[in-house]
Amino acid sequence: MQKGLLEGYVGVKFCSELVDQPPPAAVAELYPRFKRAGERLRAHGMAPLNGGNMSLRLGQGLVVTASGCNLGIVEPGELVYVDSCDERAGVVRYRGPALPSSEAILHQLVLRARPQAGAVVHAHDPVATREALLRERLAETPREEPYGTVALAQLAIAAFRGAERIIVLKNHGYVCVGAELEEAVDIIVATHLRLLSGG
Repeated sequence: MQKGLLEGYVGVKFCSELVDQPPPAAVAELYPRFKRAGERLRAHGMAPLNGGNMSLRLGQGLVVTASGCNLGIVEPGELVYVDSCDERAGVVRYRGPALPSSEAILHQLVLRARPQAGAVVHAHDPVATREALLRERLAETPREEPYGTVALAQLAIAAFRGAERIIVLKNHGYVCVGAELEEAVDIIVATHLRLLSGG
């Protein structure tokens, strides 16, 4: 599989502040889990180029895939530790060798709104057509917003008020929460398979 960027991707839209400390040692230890999760999404056609991102709560922050990361082939240097996000100022403070995902603020806000959740996965599903989503009755944001924006993150939070685990960002993809990364991927794959089978 060859790495690449989706058309229209311009990188992060927030101010990134590199913290002058190394990431927690546990970040490197989590790599195999992120790699396997991404490979599962790829196996079901839900990891197009750099489409999608994943995060896992760790301490007071979170570990998130890097900006431009291709989920189907996550590499060891593509996990970033986010210390904090200030959505009002549009600032993400991070540690690691790469910039955090363009959706780092969305991940932080979802985890803040769902304290029982330990992981967030955002994936793109080509079988999630309008008709299939209506049949599945998934909670969906009422409109589109550009990726990587606070407005999109706020719409996701509002949609989660009507859903327990998984929502749809209108014309964009799933956002799913789980106690662990693996659980969130399980839910996304199960949703994908139901849509594929027609219900």
